[in-house]
Amino acid sequence: MDKTDLLMGLGLSPNQAKVYQTILKLGMATVIQIAKSSIVRREDVYKVLSTLEKMGLVEKLLGKPAVIRATPVAGALASLILDEKVKSDERIASMKAKFQVLSKAKWVQPIAVGEEKSVYALIPEGKAVITRFTSSIINSKSNVFWIDTLKGILHFTSLLSAEINRAIHNRVEVRLIIEDFRPDEDQRKQVQHIINNESINTRVHPQPLNRFAVFDGSEALISTNRKDTSEDTSALWTTDTNLIGVLKGYFETGWSESEVLKTNQ
Repeated sequence: MDKTDLLMGLGLSPNQAKVYQTILKLGMATVIQIAKSSIVRREDVYKVLSTLEKMGLVEKLLGKPAVIRATPVAGALASLILDEKVKSDERIASMKAKFQVLSKAKWVQPIAVGEEKSVYALIPEGKAVITRFTSSIINSKSNVFWIDTLKGILHFTSLLSAEINRAIHNRVEVRLIIEDFRPDEDQRKQVQHIINNESINTRVHPQPLNRFAVFDGSEALISTNRKDTSEDTSALWTTDTNLIGVLKGYFETGWSESEVLKTNQ
């Protein structure tokens, strides 16, 4: 069975994946045999083998002709994952250093929320929604009212656990309604294992509700569709106090109609 795509998923180039897979299938082989079986040009096989040797995936047995064999697979592939982790850690460290420099620069700052006229912005689906939600959580000082699906809530809380916990530590009240959710006892326990009800006051509502989050009563992020996954959901961000007032009233009604998320101990 062809495993080229899986090997490429571990960071190998197409030719590297073809050559390495061929060596694994043949056990031991000469360059000519590898080129013939992998359908990779012989001159390219030499280049690929040099790289695979440096990566610790293959080794050359001295002789005439030289024979190539794979190193133990489990250890070799695990090393690829370790290499990617090291590279990722280095990229993150570099990004953090750049972030520190850029954040201290004297940019022209936007008008603070609450000091501007009513503003609306359509936030496209994907990372932009996460970025806007992150910024709003970080800037929250008193309370967050949030209605979303279970999938959406778990998606956001997994990505923003540090920011949400920091807000809670700073005594920001977080109230959460999981809409369109009729949990059984096992589901309740699973949700409570992920969402600490002592920190995030959580209730469940059996019916579909409008999905939005209100931050400090001064800005709101409103979902514009009902797609299953949060990363595919676009949103409307606004500082319109009249609309935010309506949303707060809607939330309080939904809150009073919702059930406290508790399990039978």
